[in-house]
Amino acid sequence: MLKSYLSNPPHFFKDYKSNINRAPRKKFFQITKAINKGSGLKVLSKNFDMNNNLLLFKKNKNPIGQKIIIKGKVIDRSGNPLKGIIIEIWQANASGKYRDENDTHDAAIDPNFLGYGATKTNYNGYYKFKTILPGAYPWGNHKNAWRPKHIHFSIINENIFNRLCTQMYFPNDFLLNYDPIFNSIAKKYRNSLIAKFDKKNNIVPNYLVFNFDIVL
Repeated sequence: MLKSYLSNPPHFFKDYKSNINRAPRKKFFQITKAINKGSGLKVLSKNFDMNNNLLLFKKNKNPIGQKIIIKGKVIDRSGNPLKGIIIEIWQANASGKYRDENDTHDAAIDPNFLGYGATKTNYNGYYKFKTILPGAYPWGNHKNAWRPKHIHFSIINENIFNRLCTQMYFPNDFLLNYDPIFNSIAKKYRNSLIAKFDKKNNIVPNYLVFNFDIVL
């Protein structure tokens, strides 16, 4: 379970090379002006394509790779479910390739996988996505550096200026040991970023089910 209020990494982490030139160095200040909660989120949600099934990029075509379901619950620090929270995810395909013209990885674009989805939590704070297990990919942080399998999450609550961006990882990925982004999190909180295989609910044919809860 990701506890975002505890597990935020430092803004400057020297082992994450691209972070060096863009991390803020000055002391933050707090915005105290009151915000009308809820109304901004309703307007924002109208501009999102709420599609939690990343498999339906092309009609009657299936993406390559292992199909997975990501599900979970968003709650506050008191354990209360948070309804109507907007959750976006984006990811590489099964070969570790993003549908992005700036992605130079020598891997194949999957013509049947967009790699983006968005949804809202229901009354009980639950969300769900159908997608593909992403692949690892090389990046230029250090010599022969590879990013572990991961999915990017963006979570926006009723205060539309309060956005959490994070990454969800997968169990038993040996690349986690070498990833500076994952290791920028304090060691005692790193497991909260790893999805849990949900054996109890792993009953959908051809899918693996993972659980990823979030505390805001």
